[in-house]
Amino acid sequence: MTQKIILLTSSTGRALDRVTEALGPSASIAVVRDLESLRAAPVDRDTSLICFGTGVIVPGDLLASLTKPAYNLHAASPEFPGRDPHHFAIYRSAQRYGATLHLMTERVDDGAIVAVEMFDVKPDATPDSLLAEANRAALRLIERCGARMLERKPMRALPDVRWGPIKTRRSDFLQLCRVNALTTSQEFELRRRACASTSHSNLTVELHGQIFKIDRAAAIDDGLGEFSEFTEAGFQNILRQLKSAGYRFARYGDQSSGSHVIWRHDVDVSMNRAVRLAEIEHQEGVVSTYFINPRSCFYSIFEPETEAMLRRIQSLGHEIGLHFDASAYATRTWSEDALSAAVRREQALLETLLQSPIRALSWHNPDQSNLLDFQDSEIAGLSNAYSGTLRRDYVYCSDSNGYWRFKPMGEVIAMGHERLHLLTHPDWWTPDAMSPSERITRALLGRARRLRDDYDRRLALAGRRNAGGK
Repeated sequence: MTQKIILLTSSTGRALDRVTEALGPSASIAVVRDLESLRAAPVDRDTSLICFGTGVIVPGDLLASLTKPAYNLHAASPEFPGRDPHHFAIYRSAQRYGATLHLMTERVDDGAIVAVEMFDVKPDATPDSLLAEANRAALRLIERCGARMLERKPMRALPDVRWGPIKTRRSDFLQLCRVNALTTSQEFELRRRACASTSHSNLTVELHGQIFKIDRAAAIDDGLGEFSEFTEAGFQNILRQLKSAGYRFARYGDQSSGSHVIWRHDVDVSMNRAVRLAEIEHQEGVVSTYFINPRSCFYSIFEPETEAMLRRIQSLGHEIGLHFDASAYATRTWSEDALSAAVRREQALLETLLQSPIRALSWHNPDQSNLLDFQDSEIAGLSNAYSGTLRRDYVYCSDSNGYWRFKPMGEVIAMGHERLHLLTHPDWWTPDAMSPSERITRALLGRARRLRDDYDRRLALAGRRNAGGK
């Protein structure tokens, strides 16, 4: 008896030949490519429907008109139902992949699974190579099961083989392809690999409400010049230069003689950078004072992670000081009493948090008010980093705004002055060289990414849907 088959497929050439050969020489096969052709194809009680390599969704009424079972060859393993499974398999680092033969129902990739063909995923697999191998696995399934697919009785479902819980849609793939400024470098590389295609530029970036396709990567011409020494290695070199020159590292309020340096950091933007510099200093056996701004808009001392980082800095032998930010107040011309009261309040915040004394004080952007008028050695009982004594008796050098405003610190150290007062801002000292503006962007995005990751993690812990997320 001649078998009547409607084959809904996009396959051509040798792949199509293999399918038709597997279905038997006596089969009468009508190949259709789209829904219109499928509806136009004649159907009777002896007609079988087989789908392979098609994006057409067969309507429920058409399936109901068939008296023989309809089958679909899904070019993916059962773990990956839905659209674009080969991309998601790469993204989810699948170790095994394959093809799935299942009975068709009105719902996509929902019918009973009757056969699978699995293979190991190669370490260098791409979405394209994975799809090609899955299609070959699907052809092997047809060759293995072709005769049984034409019987009137449905093939028996495989015991304990179920569809995966995540059925992807086209919109899910488009979301996977979309990156933004909060995407970490590791996540970006993973998505670039998972969304790769030889025929399409899938990766996109959203900027100001518009979607742009990422066609190809281009090398960055940094043109760093004067900023190239502002790296972790450069920071370590400065410490070693000071040590080689015989400088002792002193703290504020010490009665110091001989060659010594008061080594200071104003933490304006990045607490993570501060911790890293504190670790480098500890490795070099030196101590410093880290001035922390309780009013900072770039970090919060009340976040548990920030508190832990402050304690980490202290555990490495360094001191925490108060970085007083006058811009947090409406006052522009300070009196001694008003300033002392404000300093004491912020000192109390830090001391309450850390349960340890705060002994030193520095100003944040002092030239934006009259703070430089206060030149006493102590303000509200705290050593004043801008005292008249320090400004008169010590040679000062700073990396303010990410560049040497006067002489480079290395040149200042080489001059051999007995007393040095040196200020660095942790934000400028990164693993790799970049411009000051890029360093700030790096710090801001790093914090934003951490907050985003924390939001995603909390949703996952609560078992809640992360709508539109990864």
